[in-house]
Amino acid sequence: MTLACGLDMSEDGSAQEAPSGMIVAGRHCALTQDAWSELAARAVIEEIAADAIAQFDPETFWPGHPSDDGVGDGHASFYTGAAGVIWALDYLHRIGATSVAEDFRPVLPRLLERTIAAFENNSPTDYGKHGSLLKGDMGAALLAMRLAPTSSLADLVHRRAEANIGLPIRELMWGMPGSMIAAIHMAEMTGETRWRGMFEMQAARLLGALEDTPQGQLWTQDLYGENDRWLGPVHGFAGNAIPLLHGWDWLTPTQQAQVAGFVPATLAANAWQSEMGTNWSARSKRARPPAYCQHCHGAPGMVTTFADAPFASPELDALLVDAGRFTWAAGPLTKGSGLCHGTGGNGYAFLKLYRRTNDPMWLDRARQFAMTAIVQYRGAQVAVGRGRYTLWTGDVGLAIYLWDCITGEPRFPTIDVF
Repeated sequence: MTLACGLDMSEDGSAQEAPSGMIVAGRHCALTQDAWSELAARAVIEEIAADAIAQFDPETFWPGHPSDDGVGDGHASFYTGAAGVIWALDYLHRIGATSVAEDFRPVLPRLLERTIAAFENNSPTDYGKHGSLLKGDMGAALLAMRLAPTSSLADLVHRRAEANIGLPIRELMWGMPGSMIAAIHMAEMTGETRWRGMFEMQAARLLGALEDTPQGQLWTQDLYGENDRWLGPVHGFAGNAIPLLHGWDWLTPTQQAQVAGFVPATLAANAWQSEMGTNWSARSKRARPPAYCQHCHGAPGMVTTFADAPFASPELDALLVDAGRFTWAAGPLTKGSGLCHGTGGNGYAFLKLYRRTNDPMWLDRARQFAMTAIVQYRGAQVAVGRGRYTLWTGDVGLAIYLWDCITGEPRFPTIDVF
């Protein structure tokens, strides 16, 4: 995933005015003029699922895609590999979005084995010790629990989550915030009380690691050999907040008050405001205005994360709406149709604002992004000669976004639903 450079803050910690150059030419494209069509969206969802099933090989899984930063054929992880695609195909069929289906249970042992090997051999130094939701076998084991649950799989997820208690917190992709999300999903799947205990222990550690900075209360990420304060929902502040928001009922009243206090303050302290709306940099430093407007870094991901907050204030809601306005002004992403840094991921900000505000304008905007994403999906398929078989960056993630545009109910994969 692309990582942006970051910026220095004003001394008073307030939101700074930024020039219109926050929307970087070449990163965004115009909306298609195609009117919203539920029939077209349903057809593309079915097409994506049928293509992925047809291209699946039980030995080699799916081929890599040239847009996925050198990820090769047969990748197994949840983020850019087979685990995520299998989960998405099962999910789409389970919720009635597709008629096509495949029994992937026979390949689960091979998938887990390859995920473990790839995680241990290809991760940065010492990352293999972590329970990683998106890159390690914790995500693959969650998938296996959904398809063919056993007590040994549940124990595997628990061991991976438990390992994070004494390791660097890192962020949602690699570390403890991801295992807290896993605990929430495992509690739903198993009904076991041990997941709440795990979550409570990790929430206390996560909140205890907050630091007072000139840019508000933030976490310092130990990430890829650097220590820095990232902001987005995959690597930074928002990603660490996600399990606290989704596990809200498992927090103590004191912890709830703490989260409801620092979240709006830190968002405001790191916001860049312009005539087109509000955006955030990838990091809390403020040397120049933010260059990215995508789910993993920038306004869309901040909206998608914090529009789910179980608390509100006029200031917080105005900030989220203004960030949605910026996302709309920036337009669809040229990177493609997917979730992490694509048009579908940006569109989730509109769906979340629709749910939070009940303003139909946001649903209309989400659907306009959806029609553009369909055009991008078809163009990429022609250019490469096949689909893009990943959840967070590829076609099945788009299919889930399209379904959520049909229903008007946003369920961001891996985070909101498993």
